[in-house]
Parts: sequence; structure tokens; C-alpha cells
Amino acid sequence: MISSRKEVKRMEKAKLGFQTAAAAGIPVGKMKMSAAAAIVKILESKGVERVFGVPGAAILPVYDALRESRIDSYVVRHEQTAAFAADAHCRVTGNVGVCLATSGPGGTNLVTGLYTAWFDSIPMIALTGQVISSAIGTSAFQEAPITAIAAPVTKRSFLPRTAEEIPSLINQAFNIASTGKMGPILIDLPVDLQKAVIEVDFSALGEEGKEVSPLASDQEVEQAISMLFGAQRPVIIAGGGVVLANAAPLLREFAEMLSIPVTSSLMGKGSIPADHPLYAGGVGTICNSPLGNKTLLESDLILNLGGRFGDRHTGKLSTFLREAKVIHVNIDPIEIGKAVVPDLGIVSDVKYFLQRAIEALRAEKKERIPQRTERVHQLAIDRIRLARRLDFDQLPIKPQRAIKELREFLDRDAIVAHDIGISQIWSAQLFDTYEPRTYLVTGGAGPMGWGLGAAIAAKLARPERQCINFVGDGSLCMSLQDLATAAMFHIPIVVFVVNNSLLGLIRQQQNLFYGGRHISTAIGYEQGGHDRGIDFVKVAEGMGLAAERVEKPEGIKPALARAFGSGRPYLIDVIADRGAVCSMSLDGTLTGVKETD
Repeated sequence: MISSRKEVKRMEKAKLGFQTAAAAGIPVGKMKMSAAAAIVKILESKGVERVFGVPGAAILPVYDALRESRIDSYVVRHEQTAAFAADAHCRVTGNVGVCLATSGPGGTNLVTGLYTAWFDSIPMIALTGQVISSAIGTSAFQEAPITAIAAPVTKRSFLPRTAEEIPSLINQAFNIASTGKMGPILIDLPVDLQKAVIEVDFSALGEEGKEVSPLASDQEVEQAISMLFGAQRPVIIAGGGVVLANAAPLLREFAEMLSIPVTSSLMGKGSIPADHPLYAGGVGTICNSPLGNKTLLESDLILNLGGRFGDRHTGKLSTFLREAKVIHVNIDPIEIGKAVVPDLGIVSDVKYFLQRAIEALRAEKKERIPQRTERVHQLAIDRIRLARRLDFDQLPIKPQRAIKELREFLDRDAIVAHDIGISQIWSAQLFDTYEPRTYLVTGGAGPMGWGLGAAIAAKLARPERQCINFVGDGSLCMSLQDLATAAMFHIPIVVFVVNNSLLGLIRQQQNLFYGGRHISTAIGYEQGGHDRGIDFVKVAEGMGLAAERVEKPEGIKPALARAFGSGRPYLIDVIADRGAVCSMSLDGTLTGVKETD
């Protein structure tokens, strides 16, 4: 039984890969070295194995210190990719990701990545170079007020004024990023301070900045269980917090004890296996499943575990809520009542809440716990009845069929990194996920180009797994240059391109809501004997990848076999139906979702 804050702190240290200075092999006691060298030693002590970035003059002292480190440095072709990779590295491993950039445009190119991590509560550290201290505020070459620029989209941003404070700030950054409501930290490092020789007492670096996680009280846990016992048709929404808290096994146990169907937000996908008898699917106006929406709309109590009640998840609240009671468990007090005013709001680490709830249920008399066997049986029937169609044979290839072939080929624990747009919507609706931290997607920011850096980081972190970037051609154009990163470092990812030569989701909205008036959504053009625009196969081959084009659905699995068997980074260009669309709500409600082939 977990009943003390001391035990919770011990769990958090274990979860975040905390290491003592001695265990990490860094000096104990006072030592003289450059501030840049001290930074690298602290990164080592925090268990950092790799960093992503682009060197420049203002961050070069840190890069120079990395040469003597066991930390691997991966140079990418755009700083944005460095931020995306650091973000995804954390999503896969649970450990804080790190990226580096130089001053000015190097730092500003990280901002979209910081915003993405901030929106989804991902702990990462961005280290940026800055002009010399005396030149700050003089409009020096490549000077940018990056701490001010990044402040709204980071948990904290720091600009040290002395070299001596740098070690403490780096240590604090990890503590702040990885506790409480997690998020990204930016530290802007004047180049002269990086070079300065300082005396560092590594043993003095402690837990400054660490936040104590809020914990559900016994009364709150008891009230939640009482409400669940009293409900006839409760439903669980598994949010991204379940994944981030490593609470997926507890979610499963809790749902099974109470026989409660589980739906998921986009960020919560994978928190319970897609083939679990209690899993109903996604809920929302667009990233949904028919069964997930049906289950939610028929419920009389909604238990949101670690989710936000985002607008694309709920749609119009009057339809979403109806007369259902709401229990909301979230680590961030700001989220409680922000979108939906709950009947019971619990500010708590979601893992702790589930542990205490399970303990309470074990102490209950068995006959008091509702079984709901008839509802579970109906869920199995509806899962088959409401399943969306995937078995299309026509040409060009239907994206739905491409997803079917891909899912059937991949291992259950394959890691699939997504971008944004209609390819990601199709995947959210149709791609079954079985394990947490394998479905990589941005829940709030939705930047195009995210998935390639994410897939690269995932493969480095989990080399034994199949790692895919599932991407549309529009999004790939936003990250195309970093195919070279995969080639240079021999990272055997597979880039699976659903190529409809369109900005497909925006084209669909033009058709639905703008009378079919098209502008700037067609990105194909005549060249090389076809009208698909960029020849991604030639581009990939030119960068050092193996690549092939697939034009028939039966060719997808053999292409995947060749890709994974090659041991090389590999691009598969799937020529997709330009007319294919995704299911979406036409009126902003969960009941207004139009199903389509």
C-alpha cells in the first residue's frame, strides 16, 4: 500500500531514471572545470544518453565538452527536428529529452517544438547559445530574446547572469521539467559564461525545483468509488496523463475490477490494448470510433483520468455531457473545471489515484462491486457491428486499406510516429494500438513535420522495435531534409508515405464547408511522367535511403518486408486515392459525425 509522500517521491525518482553523482560516474565534491563541461557532467548524471541539435558558434563550448562525453550527439538538418526528436524520446522512454541550438535563428527554430511539448506536458530541456553577456540588449549578430519568446510555451525559461549559477540551473531544470505537471524548460547560455572556469560542487546539487505531486485524499477516492458504484452505465476516458504517469497497467486492473468500458483521448491511445474486451475506442468529433462515441453518449457517469476535455474530444458540451455526472482526475488544478465543471474534481497524480482506488476496491465486499456483464457482452457485439470498413480493393489505394495492411504486418509493440492532417486522422480512427508509448502523436499543437524526428528518436531509444513514420506527403515536405539524418546515422526507420498529392484534411474542409472552392491545397504537379509532384523515391535515394513506390494494395506487405529486412532507413511511397476522406463531425457534436467510405 502506498500511503506516504515519501514513497511517492521514491517512485518519482525511479520513474525518471534518477541517478546519484557517484552512480553516474561524475566527480563527487568540489571540482574546477568550464561551465560547459559541468553542464555535460550533469546531463550524464541525469541519465541522458543522446542529444539532438545543430551546433553554432554560441553553443560550441557545450558541443566541445560533449566530445569527451559518453552522450551521443545527433546533428539534424533543422533545429525544429531536434526539438521534435527530444520530445518524442521522452514520450517513448519516459526520460527527459534534450536538444541544443545556437543563438538567434537556432533558438527561434526550436519554438514550435517547445510549444508542442508544452501543450502535451512533455518534459524536455532545450539548451540554447546566446551572445556574450556584455552584448545582450545591443542587437548583436544573432542575438534574440529567446527566453522571452519561449516563456509562454515553456514551463520555465532561464537566462543565467553568472557562470557559477549554471550547474544549479541545469539541475533545477530537470527537476522542474519532470515533476508536477511536466513540461519543457529552456536555458539560454551566454557563450562567455559557457567558457568560464568555475568551481562546482556536484554533491550539493539536490532537489531544488522539484514539485511534490498532488495526491488524492482518502475521502476523494471513496467518493469517486461511491459514484461509480451508483452509476448504471459509467465510462472511463483514458487521457494522456495515464500514459505519462506509466499508469496503464493500473487503468486496466481498475477497469476490469469494475467492468467499466474504457474510451481514450488521442493522447491516451495505447493505454489499454485495442483488443481488450473493455476497450470501446476513441472519442471525439474527428479522432474517434463509432463505438467509442456511442459508449460515451450512452453513459451516465464519465470518469476522465488524466485528460483535458479538449475541444476536438468533446465537441459541443451540451451533446457530450447530456445529464451525465463527471469525475475529473488531473494533476493540474487549472484543468479541473476549465472546460467541463465536474461533479467531483480530484487534483492528483493519476497513478496514485488508481493505486488508492484499487486498494479500496480490494477492501470492498465482493458482492458490492457491480459486475455489468450484460454491458460488456453488448460491447463485444457492437465492436463488430460498428467497425469501419478497411477492405477496399480499388485503385489508387484507399488509405483505409493501406492502414489495414500496415497494422497486420507490424508487431504489436511497433512504434508509429505521426504528423498531422488527414493521414493522422485516418490512423487515429483505424490503427489499433496495444501498448502505451507506442502511438506517438501530438495532442494539442499538431505541427506538420513532427513524425520523422520522432521516429528517428524512437528507433534510437528502442532499437529492437519496428519504428515507423506514418505520414502524408504534405507533412513530409515539412521534414524532408531530415531523411538525411536517418541516412547519415544508419537509423533503420521506415517512412510510410500516404501520398494523395493534397493537403487532404484542408481540401476535405473546403469541400464540406466552403462549397468545394479549392485554393492552395493541391500540391501535386506534372513532372517525370506523373502528376504527383515530388518524386519521394528519388529524393530518398538521393539522400542515401532505400525507397520504393507502391501502387497496389497487395504490394504493401511485401514492401514492408523488404524495408524491415534491409536494415537501412527506407521510404515507401504509397500512391493513395485523392478522393478518400475521413469521418468527421459536420456540426461540431459527437452525434454529428458523418461516416464515409
